[in-house]
Amino acid sequence: MESWLGSAKLAVTAAGFAFAIYYYYKDDAIGSIRVEKSVNRTSFHLPFVGSLLEMMKDIDGSVLKITSEVNSPSFDKAVLLTIPFAEPTILVNDPESVEYITSTNFENYIKGSFTKSRMTDVLGNGIFNTDGHDWFIQRKLAAKILTNRNFKNNIDTVFTDNIKVFIDVLNECVEKGRNADMHNLFHRYFMDSFGRIAYGIELNSLSEGTLDYVASFDRCQNAMGDRFINPFWPITERFDSQLQRDIEIVRSFGNKVVEDRKVNGNSNGNDLLSLFMDHRNEDGSALSADELADHVINFILAGRDTTSQALSWTIYCLHQNPKVKAKLIEEIDQVLGDQLIPEYDQIKKMKYANAVFKETLRLYPSVPREGKIAVNDDTLPNGIHVPKGANLAFCPYAMGRSEKIWQDAVQYKPERWLDGKNPSNYAYVAFMCGPRICLGKNLAELQGVFTLVALFKQFDFKVVDTSKVVQRMSLTLPMKNGLECVVSRR
Repeated sequence: MESWLGSAKLAVTAAGFAFAIYYYYKDDAIGSIRVEKSVNRTSFHLPFVGSLLEMMKDIDGSVLKITSEVNSPSFDKAVLLTIPFAEPTILVNDPESVEYITSTNFENYIKGSFTKSRMTDVLGNGIFNTDGHDWFIQRKLAAKILTNRNFKNNIDTVFTDNIKVFIDVLNECVEKGRNADMHNLFHRYFMDSFGRIAYGIELNSLSEGTLDYVASFDRCQNAMGDRFINPFWPITERFDSQLQRDIEIVRSFGNKVVEDRKVNGNSNGNDLLSLFMDHRNEDGSALSADELADHVINFILAGRDTTSQALSWTIYCLHQNPKVKAKLIEEIDQVLGDQLIPEYDQIKKMKYANAVFKETLRLYPSVPREGKIAVNDDTLPNGIHVPKGANLAFCPYAMGRSEKIWQDAVQYKPERWLDGKNPSNYAYVAFMCGPRICLGKNLAELQGVFTLVALFKQFDFKVVDTSKVVQRMSLTLPMKNGLECVVSRR
């Protein structure tokens, strides 16, 4: 009898303990910071695991799931996304909250360990992965290179030289009846261009093929993107020998650029790497080779991926909207006449071409999501309480599709940019906003429109299979399967 009573007590105790655990974690993922229940959980939230199962089901489509949540009729101020043993993510979707996070209370929201732990082995202590004084110094140095005078010089030299190589590659595709992966070609083109602008190096990947570094960097970016969803990445990556090799290749590339500069020097010293090499810390010391390699890798990410992906999505959007493409070509022919390659002043005149580029970035921002860790407890202007250590995030991809921000939000309408009423930087967040607004915004727009105009002056592009055009989970917004196009001369 006593044995039976003892077993019954043990069973009741175990059941009570299980119920207590269930009750405690039914609104949060296990191991996650508690967030007030007044903040709605995602529609696919489950006790203990939070949003993990649905997000892991299709990691590449995670931004689409977030977009569906924050743009749903039931969305109210914020929604909570939780994953076991990770910082909870409070998602907002309005310009006022974005302004507060990125500007008004800027000091309280940092990259923090949430981002750094997932990116340091690849990006080190570069501008994308740092806060405070280190970030400020890197930004200040980069601003010296990203000037309007240098923009014009780059159009007249670097981009004019490289677009001629691009045109030769496309002419070869036409002559041989070979389709072109424009996504791949754009990445190689901007890799070459930014290599010259920032580091004074000739990579020639457009003419000679994809570099090992480029392929490795792409895989590393994909892995870093996955880490924001998969809480078990430190374990699973131990069995990924390819990723370990890719990280070594990326870091070796950055170190080689630095070592080559130290050995060979640079006759003019007027590039980003020279500025970092000349910089001295407060104690008078120079940056180490590893620190310089961090900067090389980070600024390649900034200069190559964002614009190449924006142009890939532009070709896709133009294929889907032939009337827009026709208007773009009409403007190109009107401004250029018989001239094949545009000049700086001509690009600035092309209002419709510039509108096309901005409209693409509204719907397909190169950085589709952004998050910051709260240094201290805080309350947003909309009343949402943010506990210390929580990740407060917004999704530019979702904001570009919000009917509360944009009329006819999901429609591709470049005309919305021609009325002279540009939206605030907190509504159009393709280039981020506040103190961290993209330093290369003007350069990206200039080189993007230059390339778009130069290519559509001579060629037409038809996407072979639009059903294969899907995004890949990454730090940026690449196309998972590339962008295979039939290229023809106009």
